[in-house]
Amino acid sequence: MALAALISAMQAVDETGDALRATLPLAGGTLVEHQARLAVAAGAGAVVILVERLPAALTAAVDRLRREGLRVEIARGLSDAVDRIHPDESLLMLADGCITDPSVVQRIADAGVPAILTVPDDADHAPFERIDAVVRWGGLLLTDGARLRQTAAMLGEWDLESTILRRAVQEGAVRIPAYEEGAALVAIARGAADLESLDRAVIAAARGPAADWPARYLFPPIVDLAALMLARRGAEPHWLAASAAGSALLSLPFALYGLRWPALALLLLSGPLLAIAGRLAAVRLAPVRRGRLLARARTGAAGLALSLLGADLAQTGGWGWLFLAMLVLPLMAALAREGDNLARLEGVSPPWIASPDGLIWAFLPAAILGYWEGGVALAASYAAASFALVQHRVMRALRESFV
Repeated sequence: MALAALISAMQAVDETGDALRATLPLAGGTLVEHQARLAVAAGAGAVVILVERLPAALTAAVDRLRREGLRVEIARGLSDAVDRIHPDESLLMLADGCITDPSVVQRIADAGVPAILTVPDDADHAPFERIDAVVRWGGLLLTDGARLRQTAAMLGEWDLESTILRRAVQEGAVRIPAYEEGAALVAIARGAADLESLDRAVIAAARGPAADWPARYLFPPIVDLAALMLARRGAEPHWLAASAAGSALLSLPFALYGLRWPALALLLLSGPLLAIAGRLAAVRLAPVRRGRLLARARTGAAGLALSLLGADLAQTGGWGWLFLAMLVLPLMAALAREGDNLARLEGVSPPWIASPDGLIWAFLPAAILGYWEGGVALAASYAAASFALVQHRVMRALRESFV
């Protein structure tokens, strides 16, 4: 069954009514933009925004979403919204000002109709609407177009959120606890005072599983701080990813002329830049534009820089250093293939295996000690050992699958 989304954008921030909750700034955009991306990421083919009036800030937000390729429609009343939603469609409803994790939205979208998200009835969740003495509504609800039409025909124009919530509760809707799978972001933004904490929470919620050990242990403090500042300024993830690739490419002239430290510094810098780009893209719930190409360009530049270092070392230490340095790139290519196979078989790729950032940062201690030959030897050994161990795990998983 197709999924559509209905976002309520009716509540004003204050008594003047000049600004809506939906247009509060959030992570470089507006709150309603983030809600729409959450719905689309959960599988909604169309997003309907229910409004009574259309301020310029909301019009601009809708235009930006449409430029991103999202199908977004404006409904100026309940009857208009009903006409835009097919009776056979599942309908994901987001409360006015509701912000949560993509995983939470996905759980609701995958549930059977009707379903509601719940949070505990305690002081921390006072802004949420109470369902009973135990739980409150978490701001997400799954119903369908037919139920929406039936209720509209029965009552006409009404308080959409409360009425359809009550009907879902009366029908015995499945209750999905927001924190059933651990900590989660579930909040209702009521005004500008909530934005500082919400910005930080959205940036933190976008942190995915670490791809390698630098991403797990070294980058998070830098990425958290930089992503927060850049997201608020609307920075484009593509340009950060391009800067990461450019930094790696810029290391090549330095490596060619034997300027080892500038070359290594540029390669070290490229890792956090790419990680920040990935975090900003995760906040926007969209991949980095040309992200795979830029990542490959960065990896290729790092491999070439290592080969140039090997050639420099070969002038005094023998051509074996060049051979060892050039061996790393094909090993990493083979490791990437086997790593993908392991992820498919076991559902996870271990963060300890060699990666471009893992090799670059593992090289740093040898460089600090002035033992550049040891860095080359370590990089080649690390890549070879990772390939052998991953291949062993792949073969073991294959054998177990046939038993």
